[in-house]
This record gives sequence, structure tokens and C-alpha cells, in this order.
Amino acid sequence: MKFNIITHITTSCNYNCSYCDVIKNKKQMSSKNIEDILEFIKNNKYYIKRFKFFGGEPLLAWDNVKYIIDNSLKYIWNNYEIVTNTSLLNDEIGEYFEKYFKIIFFSIDTENKFDYNKIEKFIKKYNLEEKVYFNLVISPNKEKESLGQFYKLYNIWFRWYNLLPVYFTKPWTKIQLYKLADFLKYIIDLSLKDNTLRMYWFMKDETSSSKLAYNSLFIDIDTKVYFSDLVSTYSWSEFKDKLFIWNLSNLSLSDLESENIESKVKILNDMEQSLSNLSLWQNQLHKIMDYFSKYLIKNNGKQRKPII
Repeated sequence: MKFNIITHITTSCNYNCSYCDVIKNKKQMSSKNIEDILEFIKNNKYYIKRFKFFGGEPLLAWDNVKYIIDNSLKYIWNNYEIVTNTSLLNDEIGEYFEKYFKIIFFSIDTENKFDYNKIEKFIKKYNLEEKVYFNLVISPNKEKESLGQFYKLYNIWFRWYNLLPVYFTKPWTKIQLYKLADFLKYIIDLSLKDNTLRMYWFMKDETSSSKLAYNSLFIDIDTKVYFSDLVSTYSWSEFKDKLFIWNLSNLSLSDLESENIESKVKILNDMEQSLSNLSLWQNQLHKIMDYFSKYLIKNNGKQRKPII
């Protein structure tokens, strides 16, 4: 079994989105912890499928990101990922994206300025058309604006997306859920006409019994390892003990092959269900997204070949 490794490289962010649930306490990963990560990569190179940099805003810790890449490239090759809000891009970062990254997530929302022309030029300059997914955040009362963002990107000829309705932090009213459903119906109708449209979240392995688990392990900023990056949020921080796996310096991914991963998957399912049951809107939101996922997979599964 191979694992996707997600690294919490910094908890700092230069945005302050009202819907964001990630704990941002302005911490940076220490030099010692970065060296521990490099040693971990060296010792577990045969069991790492993808290595993702996560924040906060990881480009605020670009020197550390670059250092890890420069010293782990021979083990991971070009299988790096990153999630960024695009505000700190420059030529050096573009060159690294082009040479070493497999997938790049550009997160956009309706609360912060997004320079479409700048991003279009950046993607074309560094040949990133086959690497970039747009994380399109959809929050209550902003459905129309989010659809406008999607439509503008689509007209520029971007086709790869990850739709992210706001979970846990902002309640959705019945009317807002209807608007969200209309948004998703538009995407479905468009996908039936255009088989180049790809949805990252809905191209995952559907054999998993959990929507939240995809063989990913999360290295927190203190190098403790968890079964999900959700522990970095306020909503899920209380479940840290249950999702804790091991300290990084003592973790061998080969040992995890023989463990019953389904026990952690069950914990995720139970936690998700308990949080969803706290409010009607939460449960309805999950139902809408489940339907969207199943419909896309049923009608377009043969047209979309997963690249992950």
C-alpha cells in the first residue's frame, strides 16, 4: 500500500476567510522537524505515492518547501502537491511547479481578490495546464458569485476543478441549499456536454467505505502523524487522539500495511456522522454532495480517467 502524505508546513495565512475552519496560530515548522521529515521520506520512499504541502498558506514557508524538495527529490521524484491561494506566486515558484509538482491546487473564494489574467499568464508561462485544479469554495449566500467565478474560469478554458461547499462552519438555510443544488446541476449538465471537465474530489477511489479517507496521512507541524488532515481544524481538533497514529520519527509505513486501516476509516465515518447530526442543514448538505458525486461518477465515469 502506498500513502499520500500531507505536511502541515505552516499554520500562518495571509488571508482571513470567514468560513475557514483551519487553526491558524502562526507557527512555522522547526528545522529539526523538517530534517525528521526528510529522514522519514528517505526511510519510507517505497510507500509514498504523493507528498502534499499544506497550510495555512504554504508559500509563506516557501524556503522550507523548497528545502524539502531539494533534499527529497531523488526519493519522491516529481510527485509533489501543494494547495495555495495564489497571492504569493513568483518566477522561482513557477519554475519549481513546472519541474517538480504533479498536482497544484489554486484555492479561490468570493472574499479575496483573484487576478484571472495574472493566473492565466502564470499557468501558460510554466506549462501548468495539465497540473492545476481550482479549489472553488462555495459559501452560503455566495452561490451566484461562485458560479460566476467558475464560468469565468471555464471561458478562459480551464477545465479541472475541486468544488468545496463550506462544511461545519457556516450554516446553510433551505433556500441556500436549493441554490447550491442548482449550481451543482449546472455543473452536471455541463459535464454531460463537455467530457474534458474534471472534478478532482469525484475522481477518487469509490471502493472506500469513507468519503474522507483516501490512504492519506497527515504530518502536523509538530510531526505527529494523524489519519486525516481534518485534525488541523477547530471542528475536528477534539478528535485528534482518536486519529493519532504515531510520532513521525518512529513511524514505518511498511508496518501500516498490516494494520487494520478500516478501524480508522470507521472512526472518520462515526465522527462525520456525529457532526452532521448536530444540525439539519449539515445532514442535507452531505446528501446533496453525495448525490452530486454519485451522479457524476455514474454518468461520466468512463469519460474521466483518474490521474491520481
